[in-house]
Amino acid sequence: MAKISTFGMNAAFQLGFKRIADVRGITSVVSLFKNSMILSGLYLQIRPNRVAYIGKTNNMPARFEQHLARGVVIEELAFMPVLAKYIDEKEKELILLAEKKGIPIENIALREKKSPRNKNLGDLFTEEEIHEWLNDDRSYGANNLWLQTYNQMHPGLKHQFDLARSHPAWAQIFPVAKSFVRHIILKPELTYDDFWSAAAYNRRSEENFMSVIRIHAGSLTLLNLGAYREAPFEPWGWIDCQKDELFNAGFTENRLRADFPFICITEKGNYFELSTSARLLPIIIERLRKPLRKTTFHAMQNALLQRGNPALEHLLFSH
Repeated sequence: MAKISTFGMNAAFQLGFKRIADVRGITSVVSLFKNSMILSGLYLQIRPNRVAYIGKTNNMPARFEQHLARGVVIEELAFMPVLAKYIDEKEKELILLAEKKGIPIENIALREKKSPRNKNLGDLFTEEEIHEWLNDDRSYGANNLWLQTYNQMHPGLKHQFDLARSHPAWAQIFPVAKSFVRHIILKPELTYDDFWSAAAYNRRSEENFMSVIRIHAGSLTLLNLGAYREAPFEPWGWIDCQKDELFNAGFTENRLRADFPFICITEKGNYFELSTSARLLPIIIERLRKPLRKTTFHAMQNALLQRGNPALEHLLFSH
């Protein structure tokens, strides 16, 4: 097994976990709990790009397998046994502690709750509306309520957002993310936080590439924007698009390379990862609008696994 990351060790120590294990390439953690009397408790996952996730479970091995089945990539795992009657309260305390200590976490459970929405896309839109959105060039906007949202957010989320906006490449990255949301996501002002989310980052990392803005739907990272540590002023990014949707639109891999000679194409299962300078990503977004919309629409059918930053989301879909 690989060496435990410094980020993982520090996060586990600060949150009170006694040990953390490297689980890269592992499909079951049953062997880690052979002699355990309690399988219920809280867990800490370390995911790619040095992001943590805190959760609760009544059966840790089964919960681990559920995350993998949803496509979650888990690099390191820590577990804290907790009796079922205390687990909800302890989870809230742990998330609050992580935010207080500045540990970036993907599930933010302590922010102000919005009024419940219908969680079925089919109940929000008719088939005609969806068909029109997939085939036209319109974008959708909303009133600019981001400042009000920002003021109501938990201090930990505000801090993440402020750090992201202080990044040297923010001014070049943000317009790209805004263009993606307004052109690719179905009525983003109605679907944010339930069907898609945007997260803000900017922190010291052992990884060479540091994310600043990431946009998610379901378990899929749709768009990742940031900069390499060696070149912080040169923004870079990538987009995931389903192969089938690209092929249906007439874009074979060879045609992609011919039409977009400035991109790097990486095959990732059923997706192509298209990466290039952030300055050039709007060209890809415009030319591949339909397959990107269909990829996003399919991803939005699944449960959203990663909570976002409400102020950033409001900025991205507002006029």
